[in-house]
Amino acid sequence: MTVDLEELRKMEKGELLKKVNELRLELIKLRVQARMGTLKNTASIRNTRKDIARILTVLSEKKKEGKGKTKVENK
Repeated sequence: MTVDLEELRKMEKGELLKKVNELRLELIKLRVQARMGTLKNTASIRNTRKDIARILTVLSEKKKEGKGKTKVENK
């Protein structure tokens, strides 16, 4: 279940933060399953980590966009 980058860029900051929290909880569950030996698809851990990184990257981009706009307005 990979997340589409274009969809992420359309989402609001609050939605992105909520999504990151959901994925972090899912990652914890996957790690527990891996330790117990019940995880069937081990690649799901890696994919979830990458999804979290994508969302954090988009959040960082949005933060930088906001800072750039305020500098232009102040001039």
